Amino acid sequence: MKPHPLVTQLRHHPALTSVRRAVVAVSGGPDSLALLYALCELYPATALAVYHLDHQFRGEQSAADAQFVATTAQSLGLTAWIDAADIRQAAPDYANLSEAARVVRYRRLAHYALQIDADMVLVAHTQDDQAETVLMRLLRGSGTTGLAAMRAVTPWSIWAASAPPGHAALVRPLLDVARATILDYCQVRQLTPRHDPSNDKQSALRVRVRHNLLPALRHEQPQLDQLLAQTALLSSDSDDFVNISLMAHWDQLVRTLATHIELQRAYFLTLHPTLQRAALRRVITLYHGTLREISFGHIEGLRTALIAGVATSEPLPFGIPTHITATTLTIGTVTPSVAPIYVGQPKLLVPPQTIACGDYSVQVADARTPAQPALHDGGQVFLQPNHRYTLRTRQAGDRIGIGNGRHRRVQDVLVDAKIPASQRATWPLVCVDDHVVWVVGVRSDPGYRAKLNQPALQIWCDKDDQFTV
Repeated sequence: MKPHPLVTQLRHHPALTSVRRAVVAVSGGPDSLALLYALCELYPATALAVYHLDHQFRGEQSAADAQFVATTAQSLGLTAWIDAADIRQAAPDYANLSEAARVVRYRRLAHYALQIDADMVLVAHTQDDQAETVLMRLLRGSGTTGLAAMRAVTPWSIWAASAPPGHAALVRPLLDVARATILDYCQVRQLTPRHDPSNDKQSALRVRVRHNLLPALRHEQPQLDQLLAQTALLSSDSDDFVNISLMAHWDQLVRTLATHIELQRAYFLTLHPTLQRAALRRVITLYHGTLREISFGHIEGLRTALIAGVATSEPLPFGIPTHITATTLTIGTVTPSVAPIYVGQPKLLVPPQTIACGDYSVQVADARTPAQPALHDGGQVFLQPNHRYTLRTRQAGDRIGIGNGRHRRVQDVLVDAKIPASQRATWPLVCVDDHVVWVVGVRSDPGYRAKLNQPALQIWCDKDDQFTV
């Protein structure tokens, strides 16, 4: 049988010259199905393992997709993990369902890669997907970091940052392959991929770009997909160069501490604006873990404020604490010099209320969140009013949500905030049932914060000038 062009391209892909053990993410659609079968023409079954996640969006149809992938893997003699997750339950921690699905999917992929000691994880994004991504980011005003879009190879430390240490790279071997080549392969090999009807819903920007914008632009420029891929490559190289250049300044520019990151304003002012923006993106990523929902406006507002040495008018999302002085930009929590303490029994918080906490007091009131979040929250938090909140001290096993579906032990949060061991047992916590939602003056759970300009329960700590939420 004559090798199909798809197989030939994969055979010569630089990341696939040596495959010891690879996880192949398979949805059942044409792209991932073609990738799986083409890989089976090149490598033994022992080198490949299949991963499928049922997002449980489409009931019986989703279950049928999972069964299809399981049957396909079995027919090819491949090991498979057919996974499932209730994405809707996880969605409140994310910007939207798609974001929640992506984060959960990659987290589970990383777990499976560790479990079978894979050296790479293969996903089936194509040249068409890359073109869509570049156009979408152009529409959003992205710079070189965004226009770099999807990388052909992404190291574990970036794509699986929230997972335990590992080494499997995320590889996109179809990024230079047109979807037409994929569909031809499916036809020639008589494959019958699954169809996800959600890919046809015009309510999604990607679908509108795919079905409306791209065809119109291809009519004007037949080489559009290749040119957009070229834009992504050039942007990727430019972004890499900027980050390498930034590292030459990093030690003089930034000081990383246990609870916060300090950026030296005087040195920052000597940098080119491109490096200034890159520095701000990097310190936010180091502190928050991601740049998702961080726009050019946020970065530019922070840069302008830092140049002027004043508070920014464009606060960061997720309540990321930010403080500007004449000498530094601080991102993170600065530990209070005097600690609030609480030694009473758990107390229901009912506004209006004042509760003594040593030299401090915790106060509760009905309020409305500001139209814009404050740059420095100063030991206060605006919580959703439809919960029953209590004030208590730490218990064994206490954890707090930190966003993106992640949690941390309260003990670790207090240690990271440099709270002395002698004060941790009496540190006040605001809770809903057994869930800690605010480690007073240190960290709040974004899942319980009230939305902007909405009714809220305001809780704050006296002497609040020494606290950051």
